[in-house]
Amino acid sequence: MAEPSEMENFQRWLQTQLSMTSSIEDPIERERRRLQIESAIREAIAFRESLKILEELQVSPPFVNTESSVRSISEPSQNNSGSDNLRCPNCDSELDQDLGFCTICGERS
Repeated sequence: MAEPSEMENFQRWLQTQLSMTSSIEDPIERERRRLQIESAIREAIAFRESLKILEELQVSPPFVNTESSVRSISEPSQNNSGSDNLRCPNCDSELDQDLGFCTICGERS
């Protein structure tokens, strides 16, 4: 038998929590918590079913880790040899050569 997925484990945990609501003394709080957990179980079931449908359609499921298309901050910036634009090593904003410090973060140049 296949190992249960995280989603199945979560659903089982919710079902355990639902059974524990009977120990809540306050009837209003007990009913509120029961409705909250039942709603979460319904959402978990709907999510699992949607993942199955996506798998059948051979569509990538949501929340898949992909390569970031955002530029990394640690990448070296392109230096223009004729440009007077200096960059702050701390916050990467433009430095004014006359000041000797960054006007954004205060880093000394």
